[in-house]
Amino acid sequence: MKKLNPKAYRSLFLKHFQKFMESVTLVRELEGKHVVGVSGGRDSMTLLWLLHHFHATGDIGPIRAVFIHHHTRAGQDQDQKVVEKFCKDHKIPLKVLHARNLLEKTGNFEERARKIRRELLNNELSQGESLWLGHHINDSYEWAIMQRNRTSHLMSTLGIPVRNGRIIRPLMCVSRKQIERFSNFEHIPFRDDPTNLDLHYDRNYFRHKVVAAIADRYPSHLKHYVNISNMAAMNLGKSIIARNSLIQVYSYEDGAVLIGMKFDVVQIQELMHAYSSADRGELVGPIGRMLDAIRNGKKGPFQFSGGLEAYHSHTLLMIYRKKFKNSDEAIAKILSALPNSTLENIATYRHEELQNAFQHIMESPKAMCDMPGLILVMENPYICKVLNTSVFDARFPEVSKVCQERGLRFITYTKCLARWKSHKKNLPEKLRLLPLWNLSHLFSSQQ
Repeated sequence: MKKLNPKAYRSLFLKHFQKFMESVTLVRELEGKHVVGVSGGRDSMTLLWLLHHFHATGDIGPIRAVFIHHHTRAGQDQDQKVVEKFCKDHKIPLKVLHARNLLEKTGNFEERARKIRRELLNNELSQGESLWLGHHINDSYEWAIMQRNRTSHLMSTLGIPVRNGRIIRPLMCVSRKQIERFSNFEHIPFRDDPTNLDLHYDRNYFRHKVVAAIADRYPSHLKHYVNISNMAAMNLGKSIIARNSLIQVYSYEDGAVLIGMKFDVVQIQELMHAYSSADRGELVGPIGRMLDAIRNGKKGPFQFSGGLEAYHSHTLLMIYRKKFKNSDEAIAKILSALPNSTLENIATYRHEELQNAFQHIMESPKAMCDMPGLILVMENPYICKVLNTSVFDARFPEVSKVCQERGLRFITYTKCLARWKSHKKNLPEKLRLLPLWNLSHLFSSQQ
């Protein structure tokens, strides 16, 4: 992102933020009401700007801001004025709350201030409102480092959660430097808190002494932290992205199959590590490029280190070893020998019957041999057009060759089920179909 010009960077930042925001929330939450906790600092002011922007574009519901005055230093009056002016200029409702008795020398100041802020904000929330806070990746990393030296509890070392009940932290997809670049381009007003330099506070000590030294020696520390944290969260069942996804995962000896509309990088990475022949290497970048290609209509096969390939076919993603041999040649051999009379009298299927047949395939230990699950369609050209059938599939080149020679058309299971459901008014109740898995099964039984 550093090489992009400011306008391109802005566009990419907005798309990245929106994608992450939508992945960690429900549609009804985005359509609801939102409270933004604002301190006047760069992070929370940028968050307020972003949510105001997406409300203006109709992507989220109405927002309002809440500023908490701690009465611990004179500069907070100026912080409040910055927030008030911004909200007035952008017609954002603002409420100022007051934290009292923080100057008393009792207990840990940081912890007491955090608890008081949380209590004030939670009490301010009305029915159906979400609370949005401006923590980002650096904040989470610093918190995780501190916790590793305070406790042995695994959950506390994951960092700051993206979601915690009604609390949402959508900037947890970007770093401090990324926020700085974006806010500078948009000229978002803010004020620095001078206490951020006071090493008396644990957070500042770790930030300026410990983390600064790590960042200087290991420039990619944040990227690795995010990957490790995401994988740990998934393994512990705490990944909000994993909970929100509707992906079905089927694992087999030779590979895995994922079915869904939106695939998760971390989930794919973990599956690839399970089948890779190499030591754990960097996969996030290649996986991200594959998902971009899939969104642009590409199917693959996509090549990965460790002797892996991936192939996408209409909501179905296969991950397998490159040397893995499927049933292509076996099916092609039988299909080429089948007389026309046999093909013309194949069985008919209802939609639910085809769904059951597909589930039967997925439960077979040799399911990978037949993925993406081709179905021969023995119907008239109009029905084939509605279903949007094919004559070539990269995973089944020999079958494709036979179909081209004989004028046959096929479709994948997932595509057939989806098209049949969405175009049911234009399709009969029954279709004459030959799941090519049946030929694979026949070939296997003859061995």
